[in-house]
Amino acid sequence: MARYEKAAVIPYRIRNARVEVALVTTANGKRWSVPKGSVDEGERPRDAAIREAEEEAGLRGLVARKPLGRYRHENQRGRCRVEVYVMRVTRVLERWLEDDLRRRRWMKTGAAAACLREELRPFIRDLERVLELES
Repeated sequence: MARYEKAAVIPYRIRNARVEVALVTTANGKRWSVPKGSVDEGERPRDAAIREAEEEAGLRGLVARKPLGRYRHENQRGRCRVEVYVMRVTRVLERWLEDDLRRRRWMKTGAAAACLREELRPFIRDLERVLELES
């Protein structure tokens, strides 16, 4: 079975002293997820996370140097390792590469975690804790 690498990003903003996370629909529009995609040949996972945030969600911002964590995922292509980064959003684009494929929605962390697959939920819960440590 093939092994490959992906990168994901959890885009967030602070609104009215509350953390909000941006989720996007999957390509088929059936579920909510975070921007995520394959790490291209010669690309660093952090750079892939930055690229995916803009392509899938139309978001730009400051991405942490180190991943928040990682998880293993299996799909039709095989097993992969996903590195998860955090992005403080500084710019929200009106139009972006995949805006005709995906919807973007800002949610409070509890609602966002409830919409995501099990493997991503701990990262949303960790986000608020990590942000508290930074302030």
